[in-house]
Amino acid sequence: MFPSFKNILRAAGAFALGAALVNLAACRQPPTPPYRAEGSAFGVEYASFHWKTEQDFKRISEFFTDEESTGSDVVVRSDPSVRDGLYLIVNLESGTVVPEGSVAELAYLHPERAVVRTQRWTLPEFRAAPQRELRLGLTGKTWGKHLSRKRPAAWKLSVVSPDGETLVLRRSFLWTEKAETPSAAER
Repeated sequence: MFPSFKNILRAAGAFALGAALVNLAACRQPPTPPYRAEGSAFGVEYASFHWKTEQDFKRISEFFTDEESTGSDVVVRSDPSVRDGLYLIVNLESGTVVPEGSVAELAYLHPERAVVRTQRWTLPEFRAAPQRELRLGLTGKTWGKHLSRKRPAAWKLSVVSPDGETLVLRRSFLWTEKAETPSAAER
């Protein structure tokens, strides 16, 4: 009347094998391509904010040379003399070349005041690769230590080449342009 223990083990083994094959087939899907916003020449693998301290940037070579070594990353700061701050860490589509003199502009809604602020950085030439990041730092008075646990309520990043081409355009989910906001009559 009841199935034998041997039959139960066979059924469980067949089920486990089927589940493993389904899981293996799911792993064979190609990776998601980088997000490319409309009007952007390059895709962005990821963009996220992280609080970094001076110790996060210290390397052994600095003790010998007294010069900061950023490795293969490009690091720019609102106050170059201060390393502690909130960094927007961006990884661009591999193979992307950002020409020297390009300008990164970050517009953000400050978490303590309902006001949009803008920070601009002039960038050196930068060739994107899987392990290379663009680190845009809001440091010093721009983003004090008391805000280390806070993030912008909304933000928009654009990188524009010296000839005016928009290379990168990325914004947070909550960012809207004034032109995109419906007027009271349209609501």
